[in-house]
Amino acid sequence: MKKLMLMIALVAGLGLYAKAQDKAPKTPELKAAKQTKVLAKQLGLTNSQIPQVNAVLLAQVNSQDSLKALKGTNDKKEQRYSHKLIHDQTQAKLNAILTPEQQTKFAALVQAKKEKRMAVKKSSAATPAPAPQN
Repeated sequence: MKKLMLMIALVAGLGLYAKAQDKAPKTPELKAAKQTKVLAKQLGLTNSQIPQVNAVLLAQVNSQDSLKALKGTNDKKEQRYSHKLIHDQTQAKLNAILTPEQQTKFAALVQAKKEKRMAVKKSSAATPAPAPQN
């Protein structure tokens, strides 16, 4: 009976693992639409702002995807600089679209995201690596 239950658990686990591998990559349009939806909810975008924000975010996603395709050809510093440049340009374009009140909310969102990223980075750096076992 134990062996039967173990085999069932093993088969079920393998089935779930195989299903997790079937995830199709999201298209740039889907990524931009999702980001636009989140920003529309958090910033209270108007109907005229939504297509403009979507176009800016789509351009950003396309640029970053093309950089990822070139991942092995550039060094890491150049890659990081390119990503930061694209990110900064996108934020400037978004700020041009947003109202002053929305710009304030957007800046707070960006700052919160940055702080969260730094906290995760600190916690992962503070966690000691496991000692090698001989």
